[in-house]
Amino acid sequence: MSDIRTLFQVSLLQALCQGDYDGHLPISELKEHGDTGLGTFDRLDGELIMLDGVVYRASADGSVSVVEEDSTPFACVSFMDGTLKSDISASSFQEFSERMDGILSKTGINSPYLITVRSRFRSILLRSVPKQSGSTPLLQVVEEQQATWQREGIQGTVVGLFCPSYMSALNSSGWHLHFISDDRRAGGHVLDLSMERSEVKVCRMDSVSILLPGTPGFQSKDLGSDRSREIRSIEGIRQP
Repeated sequence: MSDIRTLFQVSLLQALCQGDYDGHLPISELKEHGDTGLGTFDRLDGELIMLDGVVYRASADGSVSVVEEDSTPFACVSFMDGTLKSDISASSFQEFSERMDGILSKTGINSPYLITVRSRFRSILLRSVPKQSGSTPLLQVVEEQQATWQREGIQGTVVGLFCPSYMSALNSSGWHLHFISDDRRAGGHVLDLSMERSEVKVCRMDSVSILLPGTPGFQSKDLGSDRSREIRSIEGIRQP
């Protein structure tokens, strides 16, 4: 591996928001670009969590499975090498974000970061969405179809991505978190959390590589509109 740490991103979140759910990069090829990350699967079929080189699907029915053969329309991955370490505790997503922002301020807030947090979570609120047959906008899918689960006293790992504000035209600025439990029976997109003091591994990215689809679905989208408010709504919707 190069000494330059690269965040490899498949497509743009702004395209996913507009219903471009067709997977175009096989999971086997995604794994060539990282061992840690998050995203979704072809036709928005569950939440993607990559940890230690293994790809998991957290489905809308609450199940978690290992995925070897599928594809992704959107994902962000990298290799978690040369990580910094810090301790953190938090009683909410907001507090988590603020404490992590404080950690990043010491190393630089204008780079993307991947993090992992293995902890006992006092509580964690997760979501996933079902496989789509059409191109219903993502905000509508989340508002009308998301499934949520609250777990208490669960041990597991959060995989997180931080993107600086200038990346808001390419991704979601701020924090985006996915979770997988140690027993691999619970997972999903993190909506809220309360965690005991635990070690956070932090990996700052030196570059970003974006694979842009050549498909008609992607090339026909209006990617010039500001969708940051829409994305913030998608990230933060707490109830089905």
